Amino acid sequence: MAKTQTAPRGRLTFFLWALMGLTWLGFVAQQAADVERFSGTWLLSGLRSAPLLFFLWAAFTDSMRLFIWFELVLLFYFISAVEAAFAYQADVLSIAGLALVVINFTACMLYIRYRGRELRGAL
Repeated sequence: MAKTQTAPRGRLTFFLWALMGLTWLGFVAQQAADVERFSGTWLLSGLRSAPLLFFLWAAFTDSMRLFIWFELVLLFYFISAVEAAFAYQADVLSIAGLALVVINFTACMLYIRYRGRELRGAL
């Protein structure tokens, strides 16, 4: 088994990691509130947030491959957020979800870029 390489996070990558965590938490809360708004069950709320919960492992293990997969999953949430923003115009919850997914996607993309450079520099 190959040992994974670690390097300390710089200020920028720590900020991006923290921003991803905060927007992830806000997005999970927004998903739950969206299900609750339409009288959904907690099971439906859990199912809707399950793909997001899976990627907690990426944040704790600092796995670049899982972060890249997380980016792809966020694209599906982006499509759903755009649909909701146009379907329920002037709805703050839908617009907040769209903003959170865009911020999370951008922070994750930048984190992958700069953290990858840190890990390659530690070789």
